[in-house]
Amino acid sequence: MFERSMLENIIVAMDTGSGKTHVALLRIRAELERSPCTKSLIVWFLAPHVELCNQQYRELCKGLPATKIKLLVGSDNVHRWSEQSIWDAALDHVRLVISTHKILEDALAHNFVKLETLSLLVFDEEAHHCVRKHPANAIMQRFYHPRRMKLGFDSVPHILGLTASPIQSKLKQLK
Repeated sequence: MFERSMLENIIVAMDTGSGKTHVALLRIRAELERSPCTKSLIVWFLAPHVELCNQQYRELCKGLPATKIKLLVGSDNVHRWSEQSIWDAALDHVRLVISTHKILEDALAHNFVKLETLSLLVFDEEAHHCVRKHPANAIMQRFYHPRRMKLGFDSVPHILGLTASPIQSKLKQLK
């Protein structure tokens, strides 16, 4: 799965506890090595709820101890960050951000975070639910796909989806 994720955008469908986080860790590590600090590119890890954000933050900190990682959740009052300077300070030298989908969607919508500054988007758990009005779908439909269509695949971050229970009929909607 890891090798394939280096070649294309994929959704890794594996049972709970079978190594999805390990695949993500390997992919994130490879992406961080591929895009040096000088380019200021960020890997953004998205989880559906704060508890999973916290869990993945702990795991990724253990697996990437030399990497500056930022956890952004509602208790950080991110919804009140209304100036670019606040976002710039929060993300200064950060290589990996972990947040809910809504935080990234709002940051992109207000242009505090630009898609071209992201090298990899990881959608953790429930990737198969990212349809219709889900914030993850909004990220893809409002920001990712228009940029990719206009400027090509090199202008958008790579995508890694993680799920324990894909619904095949919904997978086409993710593409």
